[in-house]
Amino acid sequence: MIAVGAAGAALVVPLLLAAAPVSPFRTMLEDRMSAGFGSRVTIASLDRLDRFSFAPRVRIAGIVVAHPSWAGRGDMLRIDRLEVEVPVLPLLIGKVRPRAVTIDGVEADLLRSRAGRENWRGRSRGAGGAPPPMIAGLRNAHIRYRDFKRDRSLDVRAAIDGAGLRLTGQGLVRDAAVHITAQGGPMRPGRWPFDARLSGRAIDFHAAGTMDAPLDLSRLDARIAARADNLTYIDTIVEAGLPATQPVRLTATVRRDRPDWTVRSLAGTIGRSDIRGRATIRKRDGRHRIDASIAARRFDFDDLADARGRAMAAAKRARFGKRLFPDTAIDLDNVARTDGRLAFKVDELLWPGPSPLRTLDGTLTIERSLLDLPDLRIGFTHGALAGRLTIDQRRGGPVLKADLRLRGARLADFAPAMGFDAPLSGRLKLEGSGKTIRSAVGRSTGRIALVARDGVLPDKAATLMGQELGGIFKSDKAQARLRCIVVRLDARDGIATANPIMLDSSRAVTRAEGRLYLADERLALSVQGTPKRGDTLRIAGTIRVGGTIKAPEVGLSEGDGVVGTLLKSVGRALDGKAEPVAADQDCAGLAARAMAG
Repeated sequence: MIAVGAAGAALVVPLLLAAAPVSPFRTMLEDRMSAGFGSRVTIASLDRLDRFSFAPRVRIAGIVVAHPSWAGRGDMLRIDRLEVEVPVLPLLIGKVRPRAVTIDGVEADLLRSRAGRENWRGRSRGAGGAPPPMIAGLRNAHIRYRDFKRDRSLDVRAAIDGAGLRLTGQGLVRDAAVHITAQGGPMRPGRWPFDARLSGRAIDFHAAGTMDAPLDLSRLDARIAARADNLTYIDTIVEAGLPATQPVRLTATVRRDRPDWTVRSLAGTIGRSDIRGRATIRKRDGRHRIDASIAARRFDFDDLADARGRAMAAAKRARFGKRLFPDTAIDLDNVARTDGRLAFKVDELLWPGPSPLRTLDGTLTIERSLLDLPDLRIGFTHGALAGRLTIDQRRGGPVLKADLRLRGARLADFAPAMGFDAPLSGRLKLEGSGKTIRSAVGRSTGRIALVARDGVLPDKAATLMGQELGGIFKSDKAQARLRCIVVRLDARDGIATANPIMLDSSRAVTRAEGRLYLADERLALSVQGTPKRGDTLRIAGTIRVGGTIKAPEVGLSEGDGVVGTLLKSVGRALDGKAEPVAADQDCAGLAARAMAG
């Protein structure tokens, strides 16, 4: 009996649903839609257009969806008339699968706030899900979209008929006006071709491809081509956190499986730089994970700044002078919810003028505000600076740690006009806090070491560095032997102390004492040279070196002046007392000590 009753119910219930009127469900539908949108929904009428069908056709007229309270007064959506087929059998298992939707008369006012709230999302923000219902017809549709978070908007009209989708209108991308067009194929099951374009003075953006189903923006494949005066215009569309740059042209093949993106065959130019690469971007538990590789045949860091950024950098240089350590931002706040891996390689670095820096490569990882570059390599004309660099922002502001070694370099590559040359090696090990590389180095503790051995220098320079007056009359072409230059700076809280700074040549030994203030790269050194011969007229006293690393200032010790120093030097030569003579230094031992630790 139970089995017979169940079988009867299974037969009768679909029949009842197939013949039931729908108008009594209007209030229930209003309540369900209001709960879904998170705002008041009203329906003027709900009617059935047929008498008996297992897919009843229903007309809903006068749909009004109010803005949520945070979006202000007015309506988010008004639809004059919507007709839809609702298959009965899926209803028996709690599924609503509408089909053959036709809509006439649409006014949509879509908003995203500065905080990222979207008035159309309501309370359902899940990723993925089923594709939207098939829209067989759309007439008299006007859609307005304003995004205050990304500074973009559009005002378009759309239509759908047997030939497919047509959309046209105007918009703004940041401050740039654009004309918007889009076309799609006929609305039928299966992959759906589309073509969309934004065209304007500052940006052109073209995407063409297929969606897994009509209007299914969550699952698509596309080929993208873009041109913009600045990469931020493109970023306004794709929302990837891209920087301001010089003019850009890019192409890429993309796949979207909401919320994930796969970018293949990325290629293009930024200013005079070229780039190519790939990336996958996944979103899980409110975090983004990026796995990417980027390569460039030629790359100019100045291309990563627009005209405003370049002007600001020029103003800083004019105010503070040239600096060795860059003012590059290292604050990770804007990637606090981003993890991932980026491999990068640059075959040729471009600079405004001569520079020994030639190549760049490494692999960057970031995990919960810890950025790690374990294999950073900066190639020079000869040799490379390589090692590990980390930025740790897990406990507050950024902390920069650098442990880099210089190997295989040549001294002449860094100061070709001076005429010094020798194999050059070095070590930089610093740790400091700050929001830029410059500010972090300016507060850092650690050490910096440079060693050059077995080379040459101008004989005139070698003689003068021994404080011999006779060096003034030396030939500019003659050379002396450079036994070694040993520099070790021990830094604490941004103050680096010479320990030692020493130059040993075939002519003299020169030592410097004092400090380098890393925050502003200011020098405060006193230099004393001692010749390796005793029969020379010597410059009395010490030499003072001030200024900055990039613009040093050399002068005599304070108080004597040029005339006083010359008189003192002549007096010392005439008094008959033997002057000290320098001996060859233990270059190997000093070099080992400087590089140790």
